[in-house]
Amino acid sequence: MAEVVIVGGGPAGLNCAYHLAKGGKEVVVLEKHPFPVGKLCAGGLTLKDFKEGVPKEIVERSFSIHIIHTPSGQTTLKAKEPIVFTADRKKISQWLFERARRAGAIIERKRVTRIEDRAVITKDGKKINYHYLIGADGSLSLVRRYLNVPTINLVIAWQTSLPFPVSKMQWFMNPKLFGQGYGWIFPHRDKTMIGFGCSNLKDIPKTKKKFLFWIEERCGLKINTTFKAHPINSDYRGHQFGHIYLIGDAGGFASGLTWEGIYFALVSGREVARMILNKNYEARDLRALLSLKRRHERMVRMLHLPRPILTHLFECLRRALGISFLSQLIIKKYG
Repeated sequence: MAEVVIVGGGPAGLNCAYHLAKGGKEVVVLEKHPFPVGKLCAGGLTLKDFKEGVPKEIVERSFSIHIIHTPSGQTTLKAKEPIVFTADRKKISQWLFERARRAGAIIERKRVTRIEDRAVITKDGKKINYHYLIGADGSLSLVRRYLNVPTINLVIAWQTSLPFPVSKMQWFMNPKLFGQGYGWIFPHRDKTMIGFGCSNLKDIPKTKKKFLFWIEERCGLKINTTFKAHPINSDYRGHQFGHIYLIGDAGGFASGLTWEGIYFALVSGREVARMILNKNYEARDLRALLSLKRRHERMVRMLHLPRPILTHLFECLRRALGISFLSQLIIKKYG
């Protein structure tokens, strides 16, 4: 019997495992993919991630200048210091994996196929009993389904990779293409991640075609590489269900506004670990995280506007981001 079983070895699961093992708990992480886990991800980090211990040594690029595109034009956002960083997702996973293992966590490559009361069953037929179960198994979480927790606010992000770096980080806003979503260009050291996410999933091929035309027209990039899809779950409906917990995307902790996931995963993993270690733990950082998430989702609800109005709003936002003091206020409130 394991005291704690964590299903999923992404940032939430491994950070949770590290803090539990460091606190003296026997913890087993079960992950279906080989380590280091490489998830479809733009690899974007913010200053908040470094407060969670992510080493700056794994950062590949840093950006204080961002190009914001709308159909009517483009604006350059100039921050006083870098506000977005890029890193290889596998290197982030490798660091988290090694740190958790050094702390004493047992990490195994096993696919969980069934969950029972106080036990999980793996694909090879192994039964592992637990006192606590933590679902850290992503947006399509088996643990979440076992708990009968619904997922409605699920966004599909589409992304491809170019085998060379570009110089600028760029953002694309166009309600006709993405609704409330956006497109992005994230440069890394030796590659470039390009993608988009949208609230309208009815005609993705048409959206992709128009987005690629826009990129070619504005940036001179002709893209022929294959796009892959990845779900992002921002539908938070609680994190504790008796002796079972949900963290990261499994808990719907991703931002519904920016779709940022790594920071939300790290904090939710750490805070749930401390809740298990100390029954009287107040989880102030988790409450602060949920408060930030609620601010993001209030903004998302405000963006449920007719397309012409939303287009005008995004144009105003683009212009505001080009004004130094306004951009600082927006970054401080929603960053």
